[in-house]
Amino acid sequence: MTSLLQILKRLQELSPSDKVLRGMENRVEVGPQTVTEQANTTVNKILVVSYLSARAVTKASQDKSNLIITYRPLFPFVVDRLSGLDLVRVRLLTKNYISTYTIGSGWLCARDGMNDALVDTLGIEKSGDFFVESDFGQQEPFGRICNPPGVKNHSGFANYIASKMGLNTVFFSGDLDDEVEEFLLIAGSVVDMPDIINAKKQDIQTIVTGELAPEIRLLANEEGINTIELGAFVTEDPGMKRLRDSISLDFPELKIEFMASSPLTLGLRPYTEDMA
Repeated sequence: MTSLLQILKRLQELSPSDKVLRGMENRVEVGPQTVTEQANTTVNKILVVSYLSARAVTKASQDKSNLIITYRPLFPFVVDRLSGLDLVRVRLLTKNYISTYTIGSGWLCARDGMNDALVDTLGIEKSGDFFVESDFGQQEPFGRICNPPGVKNHSGFANYIASKMGLNTVFFSGDLDDEVEEFLLIAGSVVDMPDIINAKKQDIQTIVTGELAPEIRLLANEEGINTIELGAFVTEDPGMKRLRDSISLDFPELKIEFMASSPLTLGLRPYTEDMA
């Protein structure tokens, strides 16, 4: 039998606690908190997802999973009370004895982690790393500096990315006719103002990521940096699928399943009545 503690130790090797960026730590959110309790908790089935949606909780309950591993935390900040959907989810989890663990930003930075999984999915070549300071004062490879697939302007590059990721829509800000040179790739929705400033200092003119906050997108545009956003979860799912593959090799006796997270928004093109 495999204990929760054994799995957590392996996950902490893949995503070390000392590589935390911007408070995105790895931790058990729902479930046993002490080493003794974790050692006495048996795990038979695991569900791996980018986000702990209501659909994911329902699936885990129906499949009798014991553990859900997520990238995005259920509780990004400390809360002193639960209400609404959060309360419903936690009740369903505890009722079915399901623990949840958020893998944290260490998996984003790790070699062969989330960023590298996205690089491989896009079929592009990495030329270097983009470093930022971690919460512990260390320089960590927050993003990947990559070469574009041949000579392309941003219009062709956006089409290439959409094709590789199976997307109908990507969101672009900048000049579509600009030629793509080395670009910065950061999975997820974690790009912040200091990253834009540092990218500008390194003469990076293009950023590919999941989502940007409106003020970050505006700053990038003002700094002359082109941005391509693929949408929520799209850039995170390849890394979480790779995590599933990795721990499946470590724990072949367990049934470990990955579930893709549904996009939150769809890009719609307005049409005239004669097109309906």
